[in-house]
Amino acid sequence: MMRSWKRHAHLWHRWLGIVLGLLVLLWFGSGIVMMYVPYPALTEQERMAWLAPLDAEQVQVSAWTAWQAAGRPGMPTAVRLNQVAGRPAYHFKADGRWWTVSADTGQPLQVTSAIAAASALPAASSGRAAAEGGAGEPAGATAAPAVQVTSSDTIDIDQWTFGSVREHRPLYRVGLNDAAGSVLYVSSRTGELVRDTTRSERAWNWAGSVIHWIYFTPLRRHGQPWRQVVMWTSGAALLLVMLGMILGIQRLRVRRPYAGGRWSPYRGWQAWHHWMGLAIGTLMLTWLFSGWLSVTPFDWLASHGVTAKDRQAFAGGPLTRDDLATPVQDSVRHHPGLLELEWRRIDGQLNFSMLDRAWRQLRQPVPAERLRHATAALRPGAHLVLETLASEDDYHYSHHQQAVLPVLRARFDLPDEATFYIDPRQGEIVGYADRNSKWNRWLFNGLHQLDFAAVVRARPLWDVIVIALCVTGALATLTGIVLGWRRLRKR
Repeated sequence: MMRSWKRHAHLWHRWLGIVLGLLVLLWFGSGIVMMYVPYPALTEQERMAWLAPLDAEQVQVSAWTAWQAAGRPGMPTAVRLNQVAGRPAYHFKADGRWWTVSADTGQPLQVTSAIAAASALPAASSGRAAAEGGAGEPAGATAAPAVQVTSSDTIDIDQWTFGSVREHRPLYRVGLNDAAGSVLYVSSRTGELVRDTTRSERAWNWAGSVIHWIYFTPLRRHGQPWRQVVMWTSGAALLLVMLGMILGIQRLRVRRPYAGGRWSPYRGWQAWHHWMGLAIGTLMLTWLFSGWLSVTPFDWLASHGVTAKDRQAFAGGPLTRDDLATPVQDSVRHHPGLLELEWRRIDGQLNFSMLDRAWRQLRQPVPAERLRHATAALRPGAHLVLETLASEDDYHYSHHQQAVLPVLRARFDLPDEATFYIDPRQGEIVGYADRNSKWNRWLFNGLHQLDFAAVVRARPLWDVIVIALCVTGALATLTGIVLGWRRLRKR
């Protein structure tokens, strides 16, 4: 029986390695790439560079009048005002979609390809200015050729538009002739820039996120089939390494060495595979296990995060007619350089989040007692412990992006250990953790990214450790690929 089990384990390990070995090798390499080149996304700083300042004299109608012109029932869940192709526009979010109305005429804005191109060009100009450090042209210097649109088409989805831009589809994809080889994506619903990519970013992502997440468009556009593929391939790879570890330990002899005093019976590539597998195998198991967890298999450790109900409870109810009818011209006029105005309710009181080139701030600071009351409404009746954090904790911290500090941590005495993180300066929820997400933080972020503590994730120490381990894992996998190839050639 034992002999039969060992033989079957050998066969499973061998053929799983032949089928999945190359993919595991690519996972190690692509993981290193992703440390430095993430999947394309439009950052707040890039939006700030793209947006043009608002002109109070152009804003002729109120948000309420514009919302009526949109012809949607009920009230919007989000409202913001900014410039689109030289004109002020209100953007309303309702039923998971965006609706845009011109703030000068009060008419729904039909985003055409011409508007999309006009929206894309300021992004190219501001991007080039940022790359050049904002320096002016020296006297007598030859001006760089103006950036022009070289292509424009309408798409629903492509390789670089997964994720948060789905509510803006279809998208206008605009190609530019700048040195960076930029391709920009403009919302057909609001006329806003929603994603930008460069030639270098796209190339590195083919070697990074596309391989690592199996993010190929024909598969990824179908959410559940993609999730199943990732779950079962990483699960099979986990079984491959687990069998290898069991067999490797069984073949190890320390007390009764093999001939010549060797602890391993293997030579050549087989010996390299044996020893490197034993050296890095445990870490490979934790990486594959945590990667498997990333798609919440069988909904294990699933967390709902911050819900729309949570945001409305914190706001103290939905936006009202009076909120939308509030005049905004004075706010725009008294803040030169204002780029965007966003309606924000906190504990039943209207406020405005204002964005300029430097930062985002509330028009009026929120009193501490009002913040506490708004926070308590998130879980009515539950005991609340509210404290201000001036430094990071285990579930609100910086790694690939900066954590908001100081922040209010609101812990509720509930079975799910619900914890909210609230930015007191912006009056908004910026983080959430519950029992499941806390487990996931350690089992995924901890094991998959070696993100256990600040001292470990401090760069460049974290880079050196992760790259060294990835290279070792890749070499161990490569020895298995060589052995698998030799086996196939024999057959």
